[in-house]
Amino acid sequence: MKLSKRKILVVVSAVVLLIGSAAALSIMSTYEGNVASYDFGSFGPGFPVPGTVQIQTFNMKPGDVFSWHFHKGPAYVIILKGQLTEQELLGPNQCSALETASAGDALVESPGKIHTVMNPGPGAAIVMWATVHPKDDAASTFVDTPNCN
Repeated sequence: MKLSKRKILVVVSAVVLLIGSAAALSIMSTYEGNVASYDFGSFGPGFPVPGTVQIQTFNMKPGDVFSWHFHKGPAYVIILKGQLTEQELLGPNQCSALETASAGDALVESPGKIHTVMNPGPGAAIVMWATVHPKDDAASTFVDTPNCN
């Protein structure tokens, strides 16, 4: 079976995500569709390019962590069950306080916002996540963990 460049990027992105996580999360569903043209602003080449809209539902066990990353397009998160904490990089080695969101809450992550998300427990968190990213690129770009003060 020959994998397309897109499928290889999705697999590599999932492996990177899982390596960066405290524990493996469980993806419940993934839906993708392509758009012919999307302007990613400063995160793109300076002109509209083909994009992929991705929507996932996944389960995060207590202690699961998405390591520090950003998205090239807007990302939207709805917490269906449980709670998440998010921390944002504000500047060089300066991070925001942890913000907690619970079932029924939503998060909006603007392009380029470097952040980390974790499930503090006590139970599982079920999350629905949607983003748009360049068609031949990953949905998230991972960065080194900052030394937050």
